[in-house]
Amino acid sequence: MNACFISDVGKMRKVNEDSGGVFYNESNQMLTVIADGMGGHQAGDIASDLTSKHIQKLWEKTADMTNVDDVKEWLRQTILKTNEYVLSHAENNKECVGMGTTVVATVYLEDDIVVAHVGDSRLYQVNQDSIIQVTEDHSFVQQLVNNGELTEEEAEAHPKKNVLLQALGTETNIKVDVNHVSWKEQDYILSCTDGLSNKLTNEEIHNTLLLEQSLEEKVHHLVSLANEHGGEDNISVVLVQRKEGDDV
Repeated sequence: MNACFISDVGKMRKVNEDSGGVFYNESNQMLTVIADGMGGHQAGDIASDLTSKHIQKLWEKTADMTNVDDVKEWLRQTILKTNEYVLSHAENNKECVGMGTTVVATVYLEDDIVVAHVGDSRLYQVNQDSIIQVTEDHSFVQQLVNNGELTEEEAEAHPKKNVLLQALGTETNIKVDVNHVSWKEQDYILSCTDGLSNKLTNEEIHNTLLLEQSLEEKVHHLVSLANEHGGEDNISVVLVQRKEGDDV
């Protein structure tokens, strides 16, 4: 199994408010995190950094997380604990009041991916034939789509596209969505902040991952495309591929 994480400040921002990484527990099982600090709030970079590091710390203390239901519950409880941690930090540091972040945390098992998320950072599953968005944005515009008031195409250009209904660190009661999907040899799992997903179409992402390049080259290619399309936001990507014969 190959994994690559890149976080880029973009072309317009002075501060990178994204965070994330690739982390391993005591049994060498892999978890990835993507977090996007809320740009309109104070200390978004602190919120995302606290979130990523807190999840990493808790994951590194675990071992033998092989049951899907156990992993689902672990991810849900971990994100709830992390939400309390970020809220506590803001309460004790006045300069951080109002900060928030998205999060996508993913555990990679032998035949399954388990993902938990809050906000509009995304996870995609990509293979030779298709690209599927596994997560659903916790956003005002996505709610309009779900209610049948907007089409997916109209949502992409909606002026309130970036208004979130859920974010970690903003309130005590948050809703954590947890999903799992099966994955096969050669499948890609792509987690990203909206600095990528707002700039690239599914077709562009899919075509890039089908290029004859290394995993690192593909991630750099995606980030470069997002910057070429404007790069107004920070851009963070985790790309994982299950290789032939992998024993996860």
